[in-house]
Amino acid sequence: MIKGPWGLQMKKRTLGLLVGFLVSSAAQSATRSGTQLEWSVNTGIGHTDNISLVESDPVSQTIASAGGAIDFTREGSGLNVQLRGDGAFLSYLDDAYEDEFLGSAATTIRFGLLGDALTWTLDDTFGQTITDEFEPATPDNRGHVNVLSTGPELRLPMGSATDLVVGGRYESSSYESANNVDSHSWVGDAAVVRRVSPAVAWSLNATVSRVVYDDTASFSYNKQELFSQFKATGARQTLTADLGIGFLDQAGQTDSSPLFRVNWTRRLTPSWSLALDAGSEYLNAADQFVGGVARGVVDGAELGGTQDIILTDQAQRNDSAALSLAFERPRTTLRFFSEVRQERFPGADTLDRDKWSVGAEASRRITQRLQAFIGASYESRDYGNSNEDDNTTIVNARADWRLGRVLFLGLGGDIQRRSGNTGFNYDENVYKATLTYRPSGR
Repeated sequence: MIKGPWGLQMKKRTLGLLVGFLVSSAAQSATRSGTQLEWSVNTGIGHTDNISLVESDPVSQTIASAGGAIDFTREGSGLNVQLRGDGAFLSYLDDAYEDEFLGSAATTIRFGLLGDALTWTLDDTFGQTITDEFEPATPDNRGHVNVLSTGPELRLPMGSATDLVVGGRYESSSYESANNVDSHSWVGDAAVVRRVSPAVAWSLNATVSRVVYDDTASFSYNKQELFSQFKATGARQTLTADLGIGFLDQAGQTDSSPLFRVNWTRRLTPSWSLALDAGSEYLNAADQFVGGVARGVVDGAELGGTQDIILTDQAQRNDSAALSLAFERPRTTLRFFSEVRQERFPGADTLDRDKWSVGAEASRRITQRLQAFIGASYESRDYGNSNEDDNTTIVNARADWRLGRVLFLGLGGDIQRRSGNTGFNYDENVYKATLTYRPSGR
């Protein structure tokens, strides 16, 4: 739910950002090389038979929406911009909740102050997280999050194939409904990069960060990482792998752990591709939030979902692995995906939990004007130290009809089931219709 002046400011800020980019980019994209713009606006009506996601005495609700999406990229010698966002204003017509804005956006602006030798980057990530990890994502249990980071990067040549890269970042994270997690961070990093070939590079990296929470009762901390990195790009695959060690100093306790990160994509055939994203590292709530929105941007997934993140000042050891197998043809797409995640909090083991999920989604262009989508997923959460667990099953289907060159009618439905001993078992059925204007006609 949008609450108080903070929520109103975030509404105006996000809407202003999207509208500003739409107007300026649309005017310039026709004449500027290296610029790509896709955008849409939509309105819709939906109905749910359990708006509060409760086990008994459910309340139905009709919801009207108006929103849009944008995917903007500009590449140039002095300025690179990437923006992807998707969101909508929701009006609860039966007054179960106050009107609210839901959506996510990720923006990166990179200035070339001295070409590639000296650059300055601004990143901003906006979205929503749940407030209480044990309760479902209703308007009473979610809040807006905004993470802003900015800083310079200096690249100094040390030979024909070796560079010294030094950078710094300032980061600010703000949470609408968890002020004890609001923080400011300072990050410094250095790397020696060796280009073995145009497609392969090695580097030795060191990163030092200081996270200070605005609430003096929260536990600020220091984190260091030392690791080597291997990057390779080929015609059929890309690979980035980090291997090293991480150190965490929080609340008078110092911990160290092996550091591992890998991102690998492989084109198996012209139609099939495989993607692996895995890691073991120290993270905080802001790191998880930014990573979650970024995955939606990279995967081309729909943004706007409420992320399941434990909002605490305690940093965690996060071990995770996500695997997806995708099939793509002109009329048919198919994707299978799975993820395993283990969260361990050195200073608060009562928060420890394990999560795993599996799912599949498919689309089929039935005719030139009709396209169908279907998906299903299953997620399990286990809080070992509190003997609480739950699982959630979601099935959804949608059909899009092209009414004209740029106008689309969408009809769809979602079924969601949650069970376990966290105290929030529920069933929900949702039906919705949308009318979308897409200038690109896609």
